Amino acid sequence: MPMIRRVLVVSIFIAGLLIAGLSQPSSLIIETQHLMVSDATGKLSNDQLKSLADQAQATLDSILAFWSADSGIDRLGKIRVVFDAPRRDVYSSVFYWEKKDGKSVRIVLVFKSEGSPQMMAHKLTSAVFPQKDKLIRNMMGILTEAQIGNPLTFPMCGFGSDDWVLALLKMKSYIPLNELGPDHESWGMKDEGGGKLSIFDKAKQHKAYAEAGSFGNYLFNTYGIDKIKKLQRLSQEKDRPWQDVFGIGLQELEANWLKALRENGKTREENISIVSKLFEKNPGTACAEAQQIVTGKR
Repeated sequence: MPMIRRVLVVSIFIAGLLIAGLSQPSSLIIETQHLMVSDATGKLSNDQLKSLADQAQATLDSILAFWSADSGIDRLGKIRVVFDAPRRDVYSSVFYWEKKDGKSVRIVLVFKSEGSPQMMAHKLTSAVFPQKDKLIRNMMGILTEAQIGNPLTFPMCGFGSDDWVLALLKMKSYIPLNELGPDHESWGMKDEGGGKLSIFDKAKQHKAYAEAGSFGNYLFNTYGIDKIKKLQRLSQEKDRPWQDVFGIGLQELEANWLKALRENGKTREENISIVSKLFEKNPGTACAEAQQIVTGKR
């Protein structure tokens, strides 16, 4: 079993989600302090939905504390969290905007309602910090997931974003950050609307997300959380204001990050070897197989 850096998990809070004794399926919307939580499957009991709502609010509370932020409900209303059936047996989450009564509403769609949520902390962060640039959005979201969410979540998959990036460097398949655009296409994805994203290049998607997560973690550890918040804020009016925030451009930031990664790589050789083999074998199944290794199911 590889040595895997343990992240701060909001007590991987999940035991309460597996509730026995189903009652009538819930048609309710459970409101918490910042959320409106509903069930798209029609199969959850009222008690189950209430438990899920409490867990989602607890996650959001931890996000707001980590970022020293507010939820934005005064400007944007409560965040809608919808629990739905998994797609292709993948437990994940997405964030998107939807028009309701002429207003833009923030939606976090969580696929599957048992076990530890994956990407929910990531996507709730995207809801708290609306951001059109996919690189900045994912840097913040993956950083949050690693700090307070589920370490099994993509792109970490039980290891760490650093492990995957070091593997990409080893395989000579790293994507320069300036090639990761603000929209989905350069990440191997397409937006089909309504929270539906299609993946046309699984290898590129995993590379891009791992690099965003590792780079975001480097900026957090090197410059602190306030600088990342400033990047998020200034990027609303200016494209990728690296120089304004960090005093150096993306090329130098990237070089410093990769240098720091390589210097620490010797302590992660076992993990790098494992994820390299998984990725070279099949990028489409690398995450699932990594999760199985970590959880002892393989």
